[in-house]
This record gives sequence, C-alpha cells and structure tokens, in this order.
Amino acid sequence: MEKFIHQLTSKLYSVLDNITYLDIEASKNLNKIKLIGVKFFNNQVYIFEETINNDDKNYNVNSLNDFIGDSYIAMFDLSSNKKFIERYINEKILDVKELVHVIKPYYSDYNIKYLNDILTNDKYISDLISIVNIVNNIIISIKKEDKLTLEPLTFKINSYLNKFSLSNWEWSELIDSVDDIKELENLEKKSEEKLKDNKKEKLVIRKLNENERNYEELLKDESIWAKKEGFIYEYRPGQYELTKTIRETISSATTYKIACIEAPTGIGKSVGYLLPAILEARLNKKRMIISTDTKELQIQLINKDIPNVLNSLGLMGKIKYGYIKGKNNYICVEKLEQYKHEYTSKKPTKKEILGILLLEQIVKEGKHGDIEEISPSILNEFNVIGDHIKHVSCDPNLCRPKKCNKECLYKNRVEELKEEDITVINHSLLAKWPYKEEKPLENIIVDEGHNLAEKGYDFFSSIIEYKALKYFLKEIYPYEYIGNSPFIYEKYKTSRKIKYFDKFYHHVHFGRDIKEKISRNINLILEELNSVLRFGMESDYNYLSKYNLRWEFNLQQSEVLGKVKKEDEYIELTYLSYSNKIRDSFDKILRNLIAILVIIDRNIDDDSIDKESDIYKFGKARIKELEDIRTTFELFMEFTEEDDFARIIEIDKNYTNFEAKVVPLKLAKLFEENILSQVESGIFISATLSVENNMNYFKNTLGINRVENIEKVIDPLYNYKNKVLTLGLSDLSNYNNKNFTTDISNTIYKICEVTHGHLLSLFNSTDRLDKTYEDLTHILNGKNIDIYKNKKGIRNLKNMNQNCVVLGSKGCFEGVDVPGDGLVCVTLDKIPNLNPKDPLYSTIMKKYGLTYQSINYPQMAIKVKQAMGRILRSKYDYGCFIIFDIGTNGHTLKKLERDLHGCKINIVSKNNIQNYTNNHLNICRKQVMREVLVDVRNLLTITDIDDIKDIEQFVVEQMNQRYIKCRVTSNNHDKLNIKYFNHRYTIPKEKIKLKSKV
Repeated sequence: MEKFIHQLTSKLYSVLDNITYLDIEASKNLNKIKLIGVKFFNNQVYIFEETINNDDKNYNVNSLNDFIGDSYIAMFDLSSNKKFIERYINEKILDVKELVHVIKPYYSDYNIKYLNDILTNDKYISDLISIVNIVNNIIISIKKEDKLTLEPLTFKINSYLNKFSLSNWEWSELIDSVDDIKELENLEKKSEEKLKDNKKEKLVIRKLNENERNYEELLKDESIWAKKEGFIYEYRPGQYELTKTIRETISSATTYKIACIEAPTGIGKSVGYLLPAILEARLNKKRMIISTDTKELQIQLINKDIPNVLNSLGLMGKIKYGYIKGKNNYICVEKLEQYKHEYTSKKPTKKEILGILLLEQIVKEGKHGDIEEISPSILNEFNVIGDHIKHVSCDPNLCRPKKCNKECLYKNRVEELKEEDITVINHSLLAKWPYKEEKPLENIIVDEGHNLAEKGYDFFSSIIEYKALKYFLKEIYPYEYIGNSPFIYEKYKTSRKIKYFDKFYHHVHFGRDIKEKISRNINLILEELNSVLRFGMESDYNYLSKYNLRWEFNLQQSEVLGKVKKEDEYIELTYLSYSNKIRDSFDKILRNLIAILVIIDRNIDDDSIDKESDIYKFGKARIKELEDIRTTFELFMEFTEEDDFARIIEIDKNYTNFEAKVVPLKLAKLFEENILSQVESGIFISATLSVENNMNYFKNTLGINRVENIEKVIDPLYNYKNKVLTLGLSDLSNYNNKNFTTDISNTIYKICEVTHGHLLSLFNSTDRLDKTYEDLTHILNGKNIDIYKNKKGIRNLKNMNQNCVVLGSKGCFEGVDVPGDGLVCVTLDKIPNLNPKDPLYSTIMKKYGLTYQSINYPQMAIKVKQAMGRILRSKYDYGCFIIFDIGTNGHTLKKLERDLHGCKINIVSKNNIQNYTNNHLNICRKQVMREVLVDVRNLLTITDIDDIKDIEQFVVEQMNQRYIKCRVTSNNHDKLNIKYFNHRYTIPKEKIKLKSKV
C-alpha cells in the first residue's frame, strides 16, 4: 500500500486544498492498525504512514497531529472508524461517504470500489487513492451543475438547514472554496458511448434465416454466447427446449396460446425466455411483459440478464426495456415539495433535515424516485428518511401522470410504456395491470409462475386494516376539531396542522357545522375500531392467544379456540362472542361511514366549485377511497352459504392491530377475466409447476385449463439422486413440543461440525425461527461459526473464508442462489402442511366439497421442492437436505419422493446424522473436483500460460470463481498440489496443461 501511494504521489491531485485524507487498515488478526494519510497543501502532496497496536492506549498522537496541522480532515464512513476517532482525533472530520450520499443519493451501493468504478476513470489500487478521486469527481459535478442554476447547491442546503437553526453543512465551506473547474475536467469520469453493433445483428439475422427463424438454434452457436472470461460456453438441451416452446407459443405457430413450462434449475432459464422475447420484439414488433415474483429477480433482469442477451445479439440500444411498479412505490415530486415547505420538527437534527434534501436530489430531473431502489446504506445512515418517505410516496388515488406538470420517474415510466418493447413487472401488478391504455396485455412471460397460485387470492382481496383506516380518518379529520378527537391523546401529540383535506373542506365551502358533524361521525368510528381490540384484551381471549387470532368470520365462529378455567371448571372458548362483538361494531362503523358520505354529498355545491383544481381532485379521490372502504365493510357484513367469498378476521396477538379481509374464491374466473382473456400469448415458467406428474393443480387454480394450453416438463439437468442426500429425523421432538427448537439447534450444531457452517435452515414458523436463533446463538458462541437471520445473511454463505449458518423463513424458500461449497446443507423444520383450520382453505373445502389432501398436498409438495432446490443450482453444487419433523404419513412421503426427482427420504436418528452427512459430502466432493479439474484443464488448453506459478494462479482464480473451497500450491517446477477438504491431489504439469488440438 505504502509503495503504491509513494509511486503515485506525483500523479495524485486534489480539487480541494489544505485537506488531509486518512484511511485505516486493520491487520488480519485485528491486533494492529495501519494508518495512512495523504495531505494536499499549496499544490504539494505529503504522505503519512504509521502502524499502531490496537490495545495501545498510550499512543502518542503528536506525529499525526503535526502532519495534519490546521488542514481539514476527511475519512470515508466515520461510523465504521468511530472508536479510532474517539481515541486519537479531537478535530472535526468530514465524512466522504456522507458527501456522496447527499450529492449522489441514487446509487445502489456506496462501498469504495463501487464508487471508484462508477465515478472515476482509474483502476482501483487502494482505498485512499480512490477516496481522493471520488471527492474530486463529486466536487466537479457540483460545480458544473452550479453553472447551470441560479443558486449554488451548497446555498440551498445551508439555507434549509438554517431554517431549522442548524449550522451549515460541514462540506459547504470546502466546496465553495473551489472556483474554476476548467483545468479539472480531465479528472472527471468520461462516459464511453457504445457503438451499435450492426455487424453482429446482421450475423445473427443471417443465422436465423438459415434456420428458418427458429430462435432456439442460436443457442447451439458458441460464437454468439461465449463471452464470459474464464468460462467455456456450454450448450444445454433443456434451454433449447424452453426457447423452442416459447417461440412456438408467441409466434402463433400452434393452436394453443398458453404454455406452462417446468424448467429445472441450471438450464439458463432467464436466457431461455429472453432470447425469444427480444427477437419477437425486434423482428415482429411484439410488445412483451415479463412478470416475476421477487424484487431481486426484477433487478437481475434489468441490470444483468437483459443487457447480456442484447449484447450477445448485437441489439444493445435497439430494444427499449424497463420496469414499472405500482404508484405507491415512487416518490411524488409535488408531495415532496409541499412536505419540504411545510415540514416542522421540535428537535431537528442535521441528518433529519439532510434526509429531506437527499430525497429532493433523488427525484431531480425525473430519472430516479423508486423508493425500493434507495440504498440500504442511505436508509441506515439517515434513519429518519423512512418517516419522510411515508409522507411523500405517490398517492394511487390522486396521481394522474397525464395531467401532472412535474418531472418525476413514475410519470416518465408511464409515458415510456407506449414505446417500450420489454417491460418487467411483479405478479401483483400483473393481476391489476392499470396501464392497458399505454401497453395492453398482449404477450406475457410469467417467471416463478407457481407463486400466482399461492398468492393469487391476495391479489384480488379487499382489506380493511385498523392502523391504515385510523391513519386515513386522521387525514380527513377537520382541523378545527382535532382537539376533540382521540388522536390528540396519542403518544406524540397531534399538532393542529392544516392538512390537504382541510383545504378541500375550504374549497367546497364547508362551514364549521358541517365539519363538526363529520368529526362526530369519525369519533364514533374510532371508538368502535378501538373497542374491537379492547374487547380481546379485556376478555378471556387474552389468556389464550400465543399467536394471532385468525378465523373465517361466519363459518368458523363456533370452532373451539381453547379452554379457560372459571370457578375450578374448564370452559371451552369459541370465536362466537368475538364475532358478535365485531359484527356489532362493524355495523355501527358502516352506519357512520354512510353518514359521512351523505353529509359530503348533500353539502357540495357543484355549480360554484372549480372542479379542475388540484384540491378538488384530491378531495374527490379521498371521497372515492372512503366509498371503497364502505363497500368493503358492506361486502364483509353480507353473507350467504352460496356466495363465493371468504371473510377472514385476523387480530394481532398483542391486540394492537386487526385486519378484515374479503377474499374472492373463484380465482380461476378472475384470472381468466383479467389476464387470460386479454393476452395473445402467455408463458408460465417455474421449476415447480408439476405435482404428481401433472400441472392440474396449477392450471385449475388459475383457469388455464379453460383455454387452449400445452404442458412442457423439461428433464432436470443434474442427477438429484447422486448429488442430494435427503434425510428425515426419526427421534426429534414433535414440532408442537416445547423442546422442538432446542432439538433443532443441537442437531444443526452437530451438522455444522461436519460442514463447518455453509448451512441454510428454513422455517415455516417465524416463532420457531426466532427461538432457534436464540438457542444457536448460545451454542455456537466461541465455535468460529457465525449465525444470521433471513436473506440479509445469505451473502455471507458465499464467503469461503467464513463459516456461517443462516436461518430463513418464507422469503428464503426461493431466490437464494449460493454456488459450490458455499451451501452444502439445507434443513427444513417440518413438512409444510396447511393447517386444516386455515380460514381460507377450510372455507374452500366447506363450500366446494373438496378434501384436505387435494388442497394440501400440491402446495406442500411445491414448497418442499422449492426448499430442496436451494441446494442444486449449478454444475458444482451438492449437499444434504434434512427435514427435522417428517410427519407420520408414509403414503404422503412416498408421493413426495416421486416429486423430489426420485430422491429417497432416508429416515435416520439424530445420532447418525453426522455419519450420513459426512459420507455423502465426501463422495460428492470427489466428483466435484474431477469435474472442476476437467473444466479448468480445458480452459488452460486455450491459453498460453506455461509457467507452473502462473498455472497455480490461474487454477486458484478458477476455483474461486466456482466457489470451490480448496488450497492450491506448486512446490516445485512440475507439480500442482490441491487440498480439497479431506482429499489431496498431486497433478503433474503435463496432465494439467494439455497441448491444444490442431
């Protein structure tokens, strides 16, 4: 590091003068700290280097202070260096990470290497050098922008901070000290314009014409796809079959317009469906919509998969693509402007106020504004920003992008839909699809299609949630009477602040008498809402509810919840009294909602009101929302044995919230009307569509069986029987036993003694997950195995130098892809059977005479397949799949084995778990190393590497790319030594480096 800095001293340049940049590096064993500094003063560069013992409390800081002098000090991410700063530095330090956060708050990541790549022209050499270059480019971008505006950015920031009696932003003085940037423009990141690859497109079209435009034939051409350095392109027949089926369906070459395709992991599913989608868009002007369930896959498609396929085909810049979400996922520029103008705070902090300015930077020019794309780095550093976002997100009922005069991302995205070739969306938006005018549902590809069958009921449900309704009522509560409302007694006392709906009251000339009537009705609604929760808290239900109370309002009201002891006698408690209480309260709420709507309707004088004003439109949108709430209450209160709805109540176990849901049961009819009847072609893809060798469950649930369709099951690419060992534990406690989580924790530890971590443990219950996490935290303490919860911990599994366990719930059953030795064991707490008393499915069984097995098995089998599918994702994957509570139904287990690609479920005791696991991993690792060495040898053959040390380095890089945890050395001139867990290999140079075939 020091040599690098000294060598580059003459080349280093800083836009800022009289500034010292500091960086801290900890040694591998964390007992020493290396402190490196570079100071810029009067066009000279000075270097500081010093190593400090981490426990040296008597370190003399004089040399460091002498070096810094009276210059400014800047470091990257002060929070991560807090201990050092508190111990050794008394001066005010500028945070480079905060500078980038505030000026460029729309980046996806804020680590130094990422910022170096995106902001500078220079290859990453060291953190310190990158920090200097990052600051240079940020300052230049500020100054260039200032030339185009009347107010400098620092002036805007400081003015807003001063409004709240806060001092100027720490960076502003230094930024203002820079005058002329002409001489600095050579430091700025240069964007390279990519030329359109017309030659490659012409080549692809010629090859297509030679193959009668059968897109799948392109997959056999290595020259098109072999571009990823370090890997040889491998043709996969399964991918070919996938593309062929999609091409035939989209191009109307067959009688069917819907294809249901089970595509196993590892075949290159994304490329398999993107190839025909892109070529149909380019050659036949077909407009495609790709729907997926997870945010991670949406981002992967937009940022990686689609660009890669376009580049391979020479079509980058010739196909328009993007993604869109529901309105409430975007920041509303108009709401943000109003929020910023009216914002008040009793004890404002600089981070709190900068958070508002940061949102303003995000939405500038309408290029950014997706709330979910705001980096976790920003959300963590500016923790109040979450509260700001709640007030500035787009209102679905109010937003009218066609009539909006603001530049915002959502408005721009809606407009772009008209000309867009490929649009990526999520399943929830697909079910509603509000953009039919801009882009009709013509050709759809649904990835992770199995989720539609599971979540489809939620997409079409109507919901009343206590907290959301309470917030809505607060927003429409008349300003003059807020002091008489229950809101005034909340923890954070409501200030008498004029809200947007108060402006609507004024606009439609509502007097105090009318507003008083409205406030009285709202008070009565609030009293009844609160009484629903109070009833449970003050009754016998409070003694029984370890979990949320959840039941079908009419059909399950007589079911027994449990027993309570009264006067030395146990009495059964049903849902009946709670249902009666809710029925009574909802009836009163409904009457008051109707009264409010009647008051508003009777007192609006349509003739004297400006109906084109934004205030009027806002008010009418809110009234429409109130009408929808009334309709949901009415539908919830209606009931006949023959109707096709489930009415479900769920009450939080702590009685702080409740939800009333009306679920339509004819999902197939709704899906057919809203989607299937509108499309020209529809492709449904998943690794888990079939159950018991057919797709009847999936197709019947979504109404696909009502239209012409085809089923296609592509054979698995990998041999599951050889690569995955499936085990069921015979002697653990039953899942409802209090010792179950303790047994799980002890068993996971036993497994980890063999696997050294690299284990994902999946849970059907978050309660069991939390208890197991607590137990394992104590068991693994001091054992060199880290433990994480849920998806945030997944990336740690990929670290071959870290031993860790990740516990995950429903979100980790899919979307987890950890290759090679990163994940060698997946466990499942229990067979995920449906609760026979589940309100939705028990209603379906009662109303339509269906058996429990016919509903349970398909869903259970799909979830188990998804869990097991976390192991085998690529060529070098292997491992054990272990179910802790296997159940007692032998017939079901036999069926399940057939659905798990024929993998036998071996029933073993917990004392034998280590032997089974160890034996299987040893066998698999021998095979993995054989396959890796063949592939690496083939790659070496086409290189000019000959020196044994260079071969060693090459092999190490290839092993790391494949996540193979091995040690490679070359102790002499002609042999390579590889240690892979318990296996050792000595390979002569002539065997690892074969001659190229002529």
